[in-house]
Order: sequence, then C-alpha cells, then structure tokens
Amino acid sequence: MFLRKLFKAENKFTWVLVDLLIVIIGVYCAFLIQSYAEQEKNEKEKDRVITALKYELEAFRFQMTEFSLGMISYAQELSSTLKEGDYANFSDFRFIEPQYDYQTIQYSLSLQNPEIVDFELYNTLQSLFVEIKKMEHVERLITETSRRYHTLPSNLSKQSPEYKLAWADNYDNFNRFVTLINDRGNIAKRIAIASENALPLINDRLGEKKAKAVEKDLITQNLDKVKSEDEAVFLAKKLFPDFSEEEIRQLYRKANEESSSK
Repeated sequence: MFLRKLFKAENKFTWVLVDLLIVIIGVYCAFLIQSYAEQEKNEKEKDRVITALKYELEAFRFQMTEFSLGMISYAQELSSTLKEGDYANFSDFRFIEPQYDYQTIQYSLSLQNPEIVDFELYNTLQSLFVEIKKMEHVERLITETSRRYHTLPSNLSKQSPEYKLAWADNYDNFNRFVTLINDRGNIAKRIAIASENALPLINDRLGEKKAKAVEKDLITQNLDKVKSEDEAVFLAKKLFPDFSEEEIRQLYRKANEESSSK
C-alpha cells in the first residue's frame, strides 16, 4: 500500500527529492574518496621528497665543510707563492659537470604544493641553491683559467720576449686562479652553513625516528672510508653528535659482519 501511494502523481516530488538525495550522497562519497586518495598521494610524495632532501643536505653539510677547509688552506699556500713574486703550475685543475647531487633540491623548488614545501623551507632551499650555482660558476672559471697556463719550453731563453710574455701571462692568470680558489672555499663554507640551517626544518618534518634512520644509513654507507672502529666513532660523532659511542660501535660491527659474510 505504501509503495502504491508513493507512485501516485502527488508523491512524484518525494521521489525527486529521494533521487536528488541519493545523487548528493554519491557525489559527496566520491569527493571524500578522492580527497583521501589525494591526501595519501601527498603524504607519500612528501615523505619521499623530505627523505631525499635529508640525504642531499647531509652530504652537502659535511662535504662542503671539508672542501672549504681544504680550499682556503690551499689558497693561503698559493698566496705565499704570489708574494714571493712567482707562480705555481695551475694547469691540472678541471671540473667535469655535474659535480654535485642536488636534483631533489631543484625538484623541491619547482613543486607547487605548499603541503610538501612551504614558504619557510622554500626560502631556505632557495638560498642553498643559489650558493650551489655560484659554486658551479666559479668551478667553470677555475677550469677556464687553468687552461690558459702556458708551458714554457726548457730550451727557451728566459731573456727572450716570448718567455717574458708567457711568464707574465702565467703570473696574471695564477693571480686570478688564487682568487677563484679562495672564492670556492668561501662558497663551500656558505653551502655547508645553508645546508645546516635547512636540516632542522627537514628533521622536524621527518620526525625524530625517520631522521635518525637516515643518519644511521649515512653512517653505514661511509664506514668503508675508515680504518678502525675508533676512527668510525670519531668521525660519526663529529658528524652526528646525537649518536652514542655504543650505537656507532654496533653499526660498525654489524657492517663488518655483513661485509665478511658476503
């Protein structure tokens, strides 16, 4: 009886409302499913990008610290040669690009998703990216300057105009070379500082557990560069002071066991 009454003409409006309600519920459910899927996709992408950034930034942090110390020391050594009115052979410096891994940094700066890279992180990464591009530029200049070196034949008289001209040209280019080496050292220092400034933002987004997992992996990857367990402790503590000595020793022993079982 109830269904018969609903099918009467005067109840057609009720059926229209029922149909409309079903459509609305269906659309809303589809929207919820799509939103959930999009959120899941964003979370996975965020985790992938932030984790990769952690690896790149840590590499820049400790590599560029070493580069900086080495280059500034080398520039000082070369400057003493200049002060003596002489030059050294600078012909063997060349940089084959790409020298550095910063694909994730570059990718992150191109993302149009503030849920993954917000303004604070973008601004920090942009400052780092600018310094990396400066480093590439100065290395190109070093390569170009190095190629201008003239090898002076041993049988060429030092009193000849050809010798004096080539010597003066070498000396001028050596002066430029020393300046560029010093620039490279200072830029490397700024890259290390910029990376260190960005890491707290990355660690905060990763969470303590994931951040430490990446650090463990980085320590393990570099254990083949040390000669002893004590050296591993020294270097790892220098790079990651939050790790205890016992944690590092365990990582070293585990890596040795896995290496010997292969």
